[in-house]
Amino acid sequence: MTLLNPDLMTAIIYLAVISQIFTISIFFANKWHQRKVFLLTKYPPKDYPNLYVQSLTTELNRIKLRRLMDRIIAFISLSVITLFYLTKADLEIVSNSILVIGSIQLLPWFLTIYWLKENSLLMAKNFPSTKRKSSFNNRRMTDFVSPLKLTVSVLSYALALFFALTIFVDQLWLEQSYKALLLLLINTAMVIYLVWLLFISLYGKKKDHFVSSEDRLKLIAEKCKILSSFLIMYSTFIIGICLIKTFKLDQVYVPAMAGLFIQLLFALSFTQNTDKNYDVYK
Repeated sequence: MTLLNPDLMTAIIYLAVISQIFTISIFFANKWHQRKVFLLTKYPPKDYPNLYVQSLTTELNRIKLRRLMDRIIAFISLSVITLFYLTKADLEIVSNSILVIGSIQLLPWFLTIYWLKENSLLMAKNFPSTKRKSSFNNRRMTDFVSPLKLTVSVLSYALALFFALTIFVDQLWLEQSYKALLLLLINTAMVIYLVWLLFISLYGKKKDHFVSSEDRLKLIAEKCKILSSFLIMYSTFIIGICLIKTFKLDQVYVPAMAGLFIQLLFALSFTQNTDKNYDVYK
């Protein structure tokens, strides 16, 4: 069953995939490039030696590699979508390509995460953990995230749990009702992972011993707010999938919703910005 006429549905699917390409591989990729260049220009390694664990050449080469990867992926993705449009490809193929293209688009970002992990290991080697342990103050989640937002996070997961169990017990998806439990398992695993990240943010080791206590608290607050938002968004995403399958809506909606979900994650991550005192790295 579909709620929209075929022409409007086609427009929505193409808009979803094109916006995903521009958002992840062009807009937010450029913001990452600009941010890195800005830091290297305004806070060069020669003046801020404690801010970097890699040489200036290494940092610049990484920026060039990321820019090249993002541009190639954007070009190929747009070319494929253009080919789909010109050849009037089946809408289900176009819809499924959203997830494939999204997976490829995330490769440069995963590479960036690997670089960050590598830098953290070098920082740990240069400054042993005995010098980098954070003070275990009596911190609570409500010090950084509003009780209302925490309540919404819990309720959104509880609602996803309710939908999944109802679908499985009442066999609303017939022989495929077991997939609701798989969705619930994935959702639960993600919630556990995000909660673990929240715990690490609050009580984990201090990775950067140069940062001031005030700036560190700001960074912790920012990360806790983002992660709590992720909890709400992910549970809402799972609920959306359950509703689409329960009401037997057209399956092309699922990849489109997944693409929108990924874009919202990037938007949330990049809109948060905390001022930081870089003089401590001189």
